[in-house]
Amino acid sequence: GAVFFLSQPEKPVIINPANLVKDDSLKISTDSAKLTIVEFGDFQCPACKVAHPGLKQAMSQFPGQVNFVFRHYPLPIHANAQTAANAVEAANKQGKVWELYDKVFDSQEEWASAGNPTDLFKKYASELGMDAEKLAADMNDPAIADKISKDIADGNASGVNSTPTLFFNNELYKK
Repeated sequence: GAVFFLSQPEKPVIINPANLVKDDSLKISTDSAKLTIVEFGDFQCPACKVAHPGLKQAMSQFPGQVNFVFRHYPLPIHANAQTAANAVEAANKQGKVWELYDKVFDSQEEWASAGNPTDLFKKYASELGMDAEKLAADMNDPAIADKISKDIADGNASGVNSTPTLFFNNELYKK
C-alpha cells in the first residue's frame, strides 16, 4: 500500500481565481496584458528579495503585456515582516506604494533586524517625498491589518505555505 501511495502523482492544487486578485490588491495592470503574475510575498523573506528584480524586469521588459499583483503573506518567523507590510499598505494611501515597495526590498538588511523598524520606514517615506508622520499613523490603521489578514487567508486557501509563492494566470508555479 505504501508503494502505491508514494507513486501517485501529486494532486493539483485547485485555485479559486477570486482568491488571487481582489479589488483592493496591490497591482500594476492593463487590459492588454496576456500574463498575470500574482505573488504572495513577505518583505523580510530573503527569497522574495531575490525574486524582486526578476519580477520588476518582467514588467519593464514586456510593458503592457504583464500584470503584477502583490499579496501580503508575512511569515511569523520574520519579526518585522508584518510591520513592513503595514508600511507598504500605508504608502498606498499616499500614492507611493510601489516606491516604498522597492525601497523596503532594497533596504531589507537595514530594517529586518531593527528592534523597531517603524523609524526606518518613516525615514524611507521622507526620502520618497511622503508624509512620514501620516505613514506611521496609517500603519496602525485597523483596516490595513484587516487587509493583510485577508491576503493571508486567501493565500492559505490557495495552497500558499512559503514565500514567494507565484501564480501565473491562476496556476501555481512549482519551484
